[in-house]
Amino acid sequence: MKPETPVYSLFVVDKRKSTNYQELRGFVPKTLSLKFKGICKSLGQDINVGLEEAIANWIEKQQQQEDSPLSESSVVMAASTAPLAVPTIASLIDETLSNHDWVLGKLAADAEISVERINELLEGDRASDVEVQKLAQRLVKPDGEAWEEGELVDIRLAEDLKRRQRQKRSG
Repeated sequence: MKPETPVYSLFVVDKRKSTNYQELRGFVPKTLSLKFKGICKSLGQDINVGLEEAIANWIEKQQQQEDSPLSESSVVMAASTAPLAVPTIASLIDETLSNHDWVLGKLAADAEISVERINELLEGDRASDVEVQKLAQRLVKPDGEAWEEGELVDIRLAEDLKRRQRQKRSG
């Protein structure tokens, strides 16, 4: 065997099925997530390994800041006697709303526009008068208010102007 030939272990742990591993879910800012994934990829490191290291370092930091740090055995004991996490209605709503496909399907059904057509609008196709009418009161502003039909018509006019300007420059 050549010295540069890597040696691989034949024993691989399927973390999803192992009793020594547990899924941990949460939300972080998108920029932080993308930066983390990018660094893991550039290092050729599995994201799970990076998360394990980050969590272990965070726990260590918290224990150093406490007056009476928890021992690993007391943490394991507390975790094993704690009731299993039961999802809340709020967490289920949050999870549902974060599901892009579900939200897209709901918008399509509410506006009575096909998912395919909504995807075309997402790609920049021009909305018809009827589509603007159907989307009014269903699209929501960042402050939670619904968009009025007149506002959507104004936005579409601005989009039309931008399209014409691009066509003049390219044509």
